[in-house]
Order: sequence, then structure tokens, then C-alpha cells
Amino acid sequence: MKLPILQWLPNYRRELAYGDLGASIIVALLLIPQGLAYAQLAGLPALAGIYASIAPVLIYALLGSSMTQSVGPMAITSAMAATALMPLAPVGSASYIALASTLTLISGLFMLSFGSFKLGKLTRILSIPVIQGFSAGTALLIALTQIGALLSVSWHSSNLIDWLIAAPAALQQLSVIPTLFGLMGLALLWASGSPTISLLQRWGISFKIAQLISRVLPLLVLILAGLVLQFGLSNHPQIHIIGTLPSAGLSIAAPQITLNALEQLWLPALLIGLAGFLQSITIAQTIAAERNEKISVDQEFIALGGGNIAAAFVGGMPVSGGFSRTAVNASAGAHTPLAGVMTAIWMLLGLLFLKDVIALLPLPLLAATIVLATLRMLSPASLRAAWRIDRRDGAAWLLTFCCVLLVGPINGIAIGVGVSLLLFILRTSKPHLAVIGRIAGSEHFRNTRFFKVEMPAHIVAIRIDESLYFGNCNQVVEQCERYLLDYPRAKDLILVLSAVNSVDVSAIEALRDFRKALAQKGITLHLAEVKRQVQNTLQHSALLKELARPIFLSTHIAVKTLSEPAEEDFSI
Repeated sequence: MKLPILQWLPNYRRELAYGDLGASIIVALLLIPQGLAYAQLAGLPALAGIYASIAPVLIYALLGSSMTQSVGPMAITSAMAATALMPLAPVGSASYIALASTLTLISGLFMLSFGSFKLGKLTRILSIPVIQGFSAGTALLIALTQIGALLSVSWHSSNLIDWLIAAPAALQQLSVIPTLFGLMGLALLWASGSPTISLLQRWGISFKIAQLISRVLPLLVLILAGLVLQFGLSNHPQIHIIGTLPSAGLSIAAPQITLNALEQLWLPALLIGLAGFLQSITIAQTIAAERNEKISVDQEFIALGGGNIAAAFVGGMPVSGGFSRTAVNASAGAHTPLAGVMTAIWMLLGLLFLKDVIALLPLPLLAATIVLATLRMLSPASLRAAWRIDRRDGAAWLLTFCCVLLVGPINGIAIGVGVSLLLFILRTSKPHLAVIGRIAGSEHFRNTRFFKVEMPAHIVAIRIDESLYFGNCNQVVEQCERYLLDYPRAKDLILVLSAVNSVDVSAIEALRDFRKALAQKGITLHLAEVKRQVQNTLQHSALLKELARPIFLSTHIAVKTLSEPAEEDFSI
């Protein structure tokens, strides 16, 4: 396959560079505090978040199919990484950091393999309501787990129950100045968003300029809070800062994959990769649709897999495309992945020359950054929409949401996969069947419940509106038998399979048994409107040989032939 970069780079024009340059500066200002905050969330050194915002971006620019995707650490994957690693090693220890690199590498290898073997369709095992419920549950859980850092107290938990159990002890640790510092920082960071944009617009400033100012403000708030902490609240050691950073140069170290680490981390790595990819592909496809661009799911797997492998080798953490970063990158004027390359350069320069400033940033305000970022992911509207459309989808949203809160994001997404599969089984295990008849004067057949139709008394035609497999074949047979009770003069039963896309062995055997049972009652079974792929499957069974007639091309031909046996048979 041709590298995506070879498709857009040869056509790169000077006018595109202005949009890419402007977007890169804005995204870099957003990514610096986010990278630091998400490293804290994952239990890793601050530099891990910066490294994970540099090396993977370069790989994605080479391999990614999205023109605007912004790759880096994300709240959900950071929280899932912490959940996977905390039982294995002390947070921040050398073993913990080494395991984080290994986890990131394994996750990258999974995604790279999925893309290379074109397994992008696997992402469809999660329904949209389940993804939304997982995202909302993880967002709320992350926000809750960051309250301790926000208020400068020890309040650690991996699920809602542990958080509630730890609450009394944590609340006893509260001190007035650290609490006010965290809450005021949270308020200022919140005010630097939409409230600032609205205020500036009332003052006559254009929306674009107001938006640019609002994106720069959070970093300025962090720096200002660090200065206040350094010179005005230095006698409050309870309020922690990032502290002195090691050498800012990127160092490459190969993660070590042992059998023990592989055994402990393969499942979390798979789920982290899946969660990050689903978030990434959703925003990438949304923006691509607005721009009339195309996204390759398999190529995105390859690009994000390569990005995670790169992050692992620089001591980083799991990465993916982020909702806020990608949306900001697109709205700021990015035209190509070169904007991401420029972003990486700005961040590297910031890391080299602003190391002392970054060291002063207070941890409570980094926690506030995470809280605000995750709370934006809560979407009650998606629950209301799912509930209105189909209560089963609404229930799946709620179940996934609650499971994430109660058992953590890793187990939550595993349960989400199970919920999606359960929903599929529930929907297909009770397929819709309709007794159909011919509309007078036409060759069209419609449901007898809703249309006035005609039909020979000895013929019953039933349309099956679902593929047939082991989970629903017995239900189909039982429902057909119930329908036949209303037609005591029936001699021919036509199963119309126009909506059936596949059949399995269990379904074929059920049809064979059904044919025999009907024959004992003096009723002959026929098939009509069978799709080619289904016919190909049936040809490997004995069912076609056992039928009294070959498959009918259409329901009209079937009814006509069975009504007038002396006429020419138009069946196939």
C-alpha cells in the first residue's frame, strides 16, 4: 500500500503552510499542559507525557490517513494504563516506568497487527451507545480520581466504591489554603474557555481571535499559579509542583518484553489500544466527512500502532487521537499532518528552553485540567437519544457506564464488548417475520397486517427479515408454526429469504427438520428470493436436494407456479 504521506506531500502548497503553522502553535500550547497532566494521571514522570506528544506525532505524519488528526496522550488511555500498572509495581518506580513502556509497546503491536491484517472491521463489535457509555463512565471516574490531587490530599482509587470508602479519610486531610488554591485554579481554567470567548465577543473581538486567546489562557493560568505558589505560598508544602525535570533530550531505550510481563499486560494492552482507537477513529471520520476526505480504518490502525511503538521507545505512554486536540487542530486551520510535525517541534523547543518554567507548574492545576477535559466528555444527551430510539440501547449505555464506575475502565470496556455482543444476540434471536400476500393487480407482496392483499388459500408466504444462525433458527421455526395455525388449508409454505444475508449449519439443520415436520402434515416447504451468498452455502448441504422444487427466483413466480402447476415452471 502506498504511504499516505506520498499522496499529500507532493501536492503541498505554500498557502497550506500558513494554516498548518498557526494550528501547530495553538495545539502545542494545548498539548503542553495536557501532556503533563495525563502523565500525572498515568502515574508517570511529567516528561513521559511530553515525549508521548512528540515522537508518535512524527510517525503518524508518515503513516496516518487523516489530514487533521492530532496524536498524543489521552485521558481514557492514561487512566486505563494506571489501572493496569498499579497492581504490578509502585507508582513512579523504575519497574512501573519500564512496565508502562512495555504496555505501550504491546498495545502498539496489537494495533499494527490489526491494520496489517486488515482487521479494522473488528472495531464494529462495540455499538455506539456502549462506546458513549464507556466514555462517559471513564470521564466521570477520571474526574473523581483527580479530586484528591486537585485538593492536595491523598485520595486514591480505581473505582467508585473505593473512592467512596476513601472519602472520609481524605476529607479530614483538607486544609483551607490548598483547597482554595485548587478550587480557584479550577474556576480560572473553566473561565478561560467558553466564558472568556463570550466575554471577548461582547467586547467586539472576533470569534477567531477570542478562541485563540481562550486556548492560550490555560497555559498562562498554570504559569501564573506556579509563580504564586513559588513566591506567595511557598510556606505550604502540601501544594506540590512538578519539580526539577531531568535532561530534556529525547533518549531511546528498548522496552523489555518478558513472558511474565506479556502474560500480565497483553489483555490491558489490547483493551487500551481498542479504547484509544475507537476514540481516535470517531473524531477523525467526523472531521473527514466535513471536509470530503476519506479515512482508512486499517491505515489508522497502522499509524496509531506505529505511534505507540515510538512512544514506548522514548519512555512514553499509550497515545491516540484526541477529541479536543483534533477538533482544535482542524478548527485552527490545519490542512495536512505537517501541522502535527510542527507541533512536535514547538513542544521539543519548549521542553529544551522552558524546562524551569514547566518545573514550577502546580500539580493541583494539572489535576484541574484533567477534570475539565474529562467532564466535557460526559454526554447525557447521548443517553437520552439512545433511550428514545431503542430502550435496549439506552440500557446498554447505562450498564456500561455503571460497570466502568464500579469495576474500572479496563474491566468496563471488556464488559462493554460483552454488552454489544449480547445486544446483537438479543436483537437477532427474535427476528421479525411477516406473512405476506400479493397486492391485487401487481407482482408486489406486502405484510398482510398492514396491506389489503390476496393469496391462494393453499399457499402461505412468510418473509424472514434476519439472517439465520444458531441463536434464532429455532425461534423462526416456532414462529412459522404459529402462523400456520391460522391457515388450516395451507398445502405450500414459501419462505421468502430476501432479507437473509447468511445461514449457518444450525439454521440449515433446523430447516431440514422443519421440512420433514411439515411433510408429515401434508405441507410442502419452498424457498424464494435467496441471495447468491446464501445459495452458495446451501449448495453444500442436503437441503436443496430435499426440496420438492428448486429455489424460486421471486415470490411472484413461486405463487404463480404453485397456483397453476400445469403452466411453465419459472423457478431456478
